[in-house]
Amino acid sequence: MPTPDYEPARGSTTVVSGRWLRYEPVPGFHRFYEGYLATVTGWWNGAVEFTLDRQAVTALAQTFTAMADHVGGDWRTVDFDGHTLTVTRPVSLGGGVHRAAPDDGGRYRIGWGLPWRPVDPTRCDRIFGRP
Repeated sequence: MPTPDYEPARGSTTVVSGRWLRYEPVPGFHRFYEGYLATVTGWWNGAVEFTLDRQAVTALAQTFTAMADHVGGDWRTVDFDGHTLTVTRPVSLGGGVHRAAPDDGGRYRIGWGLPWRPVDPTRCDRIFGRP
Protein backbone atom coordinates (compact mmCIF):
# COMPACT_ATOMS: atom_id res chain seq x y z
CA MET A 1 0.00 0.00 0.00
CA PRO A 2 1.37 3.47 -0.78
CA THR A 3 2.83 5.40 2.08
CA PRO A 4 0.96 8.49 3.35
CA ASP A 5 3.38 10.73 1.45
CA TYR A 6 2.57 9.07 -1.88
CA GLU A 7 1.29 11.86 -4.09
CA PRO A 8 0.41 10.92 -7.65
CA ALA A 9 0.92 13.73 -10.14
CA ARG A 10 -1.88 16.06 -11.17
CA GLY A 11 -3.67 14.56 -14.17
CA SER A 12 -2.66 11.00 -13.32
CA THR A 13 -5.08 8.15 -12.67
CA THR A 14 -5.10 6.42 -9.29
CA VAL A 15 -7.44 4.49 -7.02
CA VAL A 16 -8.56 6.44 -3.95
CA SER A 17 -10.35 5.40 -0.78
CA GLY A 18 -10.87 6.61 2.78
CA ARG A 19 -9.96 5.25 6.20
CA TRP A 20 -13.68 4.82 6.90
CA LEU A 21 -13.69 2.12 4.19
CA ARG A 22 -10.66 0.28 5.60
CA TYR A 23 -10.75 -2.97 7.53
CA GLU A 24 -8.20 -5.44 8.87
CA PRO A 25 -9.04 -9.09 7.98
CA VAL A 26 -5.88 -10.25 9.75
CA PRO A 27 -3.68 -8.23 12.13
CA GLY A 28 -1.40 -5.86 10.24
CA PHE A 29 -3.02 -6.33 6.81
CA HIS A 30 -5.38 -3.59 5.65
CA ARG A 31 -7.97 -3.82 2.91
CA PHE A 32 -10.61 -1.41 1.64
CA TYR A 33 -14.25 -2.28 0.97
CA GLU A 34 -14.25 0.11 -1.97
CA GLY A 35 -11.90 2.15 -4.11
CA TYR A 36 -12.74 4.71 -6.76
CA LEU A 37 -10.79 5.12 -10.00
CA ALA A 38 -9.96 8.81 -10.03
CA THR A 39 -8.11 11.47 -11.98
CA VAL A 40 -6.00 13.64 -9.67
CA THR A 41 -6.73 17.37 -9.93
CA GLY A 42 -4.53 18.52 -7.05
CA TRP A 43 -3.88 18.46 -3.31
CA TRP A 44 -5.39 20.46 -0.47
CA ASN A 45 -4.21 20.25 3.17
CA GLY A 46 -2.45 16.98 2.41
CA ALA A 47 -5.55 15.32 0.95
CA VAL A 48 -5.99 14.45 -2.69
CA GLU A 49 -8.66 16.17 -4.79
CA PHE A 50 -9.86 14.32 -7.85
CA THR A 51 -12.63 13.73 -10.36
CA LEU A 52 -14.84 10.67 -10.66
CA ASP A 53 -17.20 9.47 -13.37
CA ARG A 54 -20.91 8.92 -12.81
CA GLN A 55 -20.55 5.20 -11.97
CA ALA A 56 -18.06 5.94 -9.19
CA VAL A 57 -20.13 8.87 -7.85
CA THR A 58 -23.21 6.65 -7.72
CA ALA A 59 -21.28 4.00 -5.73
CA LEU A 60 -19.80 6.63 -3.41
CA ALA A 61 -23.22 8.13 -2.63
CA GLN A 62 -24.70 4.67 -2.01
CA THR A 63 -21.84 3.86 0.36
CA PHE A 64 -22.38 7.05 2.40
CA THR A 65 -26.12 6.26 2.57
CA ALA A 66 -25.44 2.69 3.72
CA MET A 67 -23.03 3.95 6.37
CA ALA A 68 -25.67 6.41 7.61
CA ASP A 69 -28.16 3.57 7.91
CA HIS A 70 -25.59 1.53 9.85
CA VAL A 71 -23.88 4.07 12.12
CA GLY A 72 -26.36 6.90 12.36
CA GLY A 73 -27.81 9.85 10.53
CA ASP A 74 -24.69 12.01 10.95
CA TRP A 75 -23.21 10.13 8.00
CA ARG A 76 -26.13 11.05 5.73
CA THR A 77 -24.21 13.86 4.09
CA VAL A 78 -23.97 12.78 0.46
CA ASP A 79 -26.81 12.46 -2.03
CA PHE A 80 -26.80 11.87 -5.78
CA ASP A 81 -29.90 12.29 -7.94
CA GLY A 82 -28.28 10.94 -11.09
CA HIS A 83 -27.00 14.35 -12.19
CA THR A 84 -26.13 16.57 -9.21
CA LEU A 85 -24.00 15.43 -6.30
CA THR A 86 -25.02 17.17 -3.06
CA VAL A 87 -22.72 17.23 -0.04
CA THR A 88 -24.13 18.61 3.23
CA ARG A 89 -21.75 19.58 6.01
CA PRO A 90 -23.10 18.91 9.50
CA VAL A 91 -23.76 21.97 11.65
CA SER A 92 -20.99 20.79 13.98
CA LEU A 93 -18.57 21.36 11.07
CA GLY A 94 -19.95 24.76 10.12
CA GLY A 95 -22.93 23.62 8.08
CA GLY A 96 -23.50 24.38 4.43
CA VAL A 97 -24.40 22.59 1.23
CA HIS A 98 -22.15 21.98 -1.75
CA ARG A 99 -23.65 20.92 -5.07
CA ALA A 100 -21.53 19.53 -7.89
CA ALA A 101 -22.71 19.03 -11.44
CA PRO A 102 -20.55 17.13 -13.92
CA ASP A 103 -17.97 19.03 -15.93
CA ASP A 104 -17.94 18.94 -19.73
CA GLY A 105 -16.33 15.49 -19.60
CA GLY A 106 -19.05 14.09 -17.31
CA ARG A 107 -16.79 13.99 -14.25
CA TYR A 108 -17.45 15.23 -10.71
CA ARG A 109 -14.87 17.06 -8.57
CA ILE A 110 -14.36 15.37 -5.20
CA GLY A 111 -12.30 16.23 -2.13
CA TRP A 112 -14.46 18.04 0.44
CA GLY A 113 -11.52 18.24 2.83
CA LEU A 114 -11.92 14.56 3.70
CA PRO A 115 -8.74 12.51 4.09
CA TRP A 116 -8.98 10.60 0.80
CA ARG A 117 -5.84 8.61 0.04
CA PRO A 118 -4.39 6.95 -3.03
CA VAL A 119 -4.42 3.21 -2.29
CA ASP A 120 -3.10 0.02 -3.82
CA PRO A 121 -5.91 -1.27 -6.08
CA THR A 122 -5.07 -4.89 -5.17
CA ARG A 123 -6.16 -4.10 -1.62
CA CYS A 124 -9.68 -3.03 -2.66
CA ASP A 125 -12.59 -5.48 -2.63
CA ARG A 126 -14.35 -3.47 -5.35
CA ILE A 127 -13.28 -0.62 -7.60
CA PHE A 128 -15.77 1.71 -9.26
CA GLY A 129 -15.30 4.08 -12.15
CA ARG A 130 -13.24 4.68 -15.26
CA PRO A 131 -10.36 7.08 -15.83
